[in-house]
Amino acid sequence: MNHSNATRQGGYNLLELMITLMIAGMVLGFGIPSFTDFMATNRMAAAANDLVTSIHAARTEAVKRRQPVTLCASSNWADAAPACDLGGGAGWIVFVDINANASVDAGDTVVLTHAPLAEGINLAIDAGALPYILYGANGFPQAAGVGPAINDIQLCDARGDHDTGGGVAAGRWIQIGPTGRPQTYRMQAEVQGNPVGGC
Repeated sequence: MNHSNATRQGGYNLLELMITLMIAGMVLGFGIPSFTDFMATNRMAAAANDLVTSIHAARTEAVKRRQPVTLCASSNWADAAPACDLGGGAGWIVFVDINANASVDAGDTVVLTHAPLAEGINLAIDAGALPYILYGANGFPQAAGVGPAINDIQLCDARGDHDTGGGVAAGRWIQIGPTGRPQTYRMQAEVQGNPVGGC
């Protein structure tokens, strides 16, 4: 009787391997764009939330301290003594603005600083406005003597006028209402029809 010691070797044949690679390629082809869009949407939401949180902080500090408080753009937001940059700095600061002049002077106290928005997110404001919001002691917005303050803020990224699903825009529009409360809009029709001009 002849006994064979040969064992059958397992593995994939060429056809099985090609089918597996084709399915993996299709899954990646559908999944990567969706994941990229998901990450971009999260970055946009985080940027809008950070800005709105800072606006709320400025308004709350003004009421709490019963003194004017300003949020303004700042190029040197990380310095020990940051200043407003009404030419359009990338970061921003919130400070007690005793003189209500949108400028950090002696006696003013910086209460919050923030780094620039994530790379790829562009911020635009009303035409003719300067990049500051000034709250009076009553929590209502007012203008400093330097020029008109922000009423509308638009955030856009490389996706531009893009519907992320269900009519939700890729960008965001933040409006400072007459009472000073910020309102965030995310529907495509609202973002594209805002006073700043859409993405």
